[in-house]
Amino acid sequence: MKPDSDIVEIEVSPEADGLSRTLRVADVIRRRDLDFVSKPGELVESEFETGSLSAAGRKAFALMLRKAGPDAGEDRNFTITKKELRGSHKGNERIQPVMDELLRVIVRIRTTTKKGKPAIMSQSLLSSCVEEISEDGMSVVEYEFSEAFKRVMQRSDYYARVNLGVMLALQSRYSLTLYDLGCLIINRQNRVVKMEVEELRRRLGVPEGSFKNFAEFRRDVLAKSKLEIDQLADFTVEWDEIRGSGRGRPVEAVKLTFSPKDPVDQEETAKELDRPKVGRRARRDGTVETVAPPPVPLPSARPFPSGSLNFCPDQRIITIFRDFGGGWDKDMIADAYRQKMGAKLETLTGAALYKSWEGFCKSWVAMRGTP
Repeated sequence: MKPDSDIVEIEVSPEADGLSRTLRVADVIRRRDLDFVSKPGELVESEFETGSLSAAGRKAFALMLRKAGPDAGEDRNFTITKKELRGSHKGNERIQPVMDELLRVIVRIRTTTKKGKPAIMSQSLLSSCVEEISEDGMSVVEYEFSEAFKRVMQRSDYYARVNLGVMLALQSRYSLTLYDLGCLIINRQNRVVKMEVEELRRRLGVPEGSFKNFAEFRRDVLAKSKLEIDQLADFTVEWDEIRGSGRGRPVEAVKLTFSPKDPVDQEETAKELDRPKVGRRARRDGTVETVAPPPVPLPSARPFPSGSLNFCPDQRIITIFRDFGGGWDKDMIADAYRQKMGAKLETLTGAALYKSWEGFCKSWVAMRGTP
């Protein structure tokens, strides 16, 4: 499993020239059809002024942002189908409440004024939303980002590259927010973030009056978020509590540390994402070892497929091609890879196979460019 937050090598297309860094990454994601979303770092680091987005609201906004892609800073309406918006949920009944939530919530985002000076912007995320009444999954939602948010996208020069699969698998809104923060800083040299407890509460969107006692906040927010992230992301999160000197030495600040997983743990994470959601909490809590034996060999034991990749059962092979194949025909690259590797492919499996296949795809595109 390759890190979901790797910084994308930005290949600026003529249409993306002049865009902010965050929008250029969104352009790469669109052109390569990657299962990621480029979130502006300013949004990831925002605080909630009023209200707090639910997990469904956070996921929906990420899907809308990905749909808009490099055009998210433009003055225009975007369209997304209800089927795309609802994800794995079968019904459309949650869409209107989620859209109302996105229109209502106010966030405080660090930005700059027209003079280039640091500033705090209070804003909603959407300015309008029109939902077709039809319950057909192909009916659409039309939406436009708020003027303030469009300005953020136009100026944003740092971003979190969020894996859609991980994002959709996470259940808690606090886990989602903490995961976004991890994606933002995991590739930095310094992967430690220190915040006062009240700032962390605002950053995570904890409603005022909830979890007043730090022990409750630790148990119901930090600990539960850590379990979800450690199970599903390509990195782990730890925290240290910094105590004051007053009576009882209350916790005044928290130091969060994000660490990339080693290849073995990344492989296990990839397997977990491929498993059904049923039983995931039990596996996370350690109350069961497995839900049922997998119907096919584990990904780590699969050799490279001999036929067309259109029928490849190993989604890791397909994901690597989508990420690094540069838009070439997948069977053309696969045939060239088989020819180069020869008999070695008979025994090459697991992480070694994925690393070899990824390296070949990268070298193919480096030598030939994009079609």
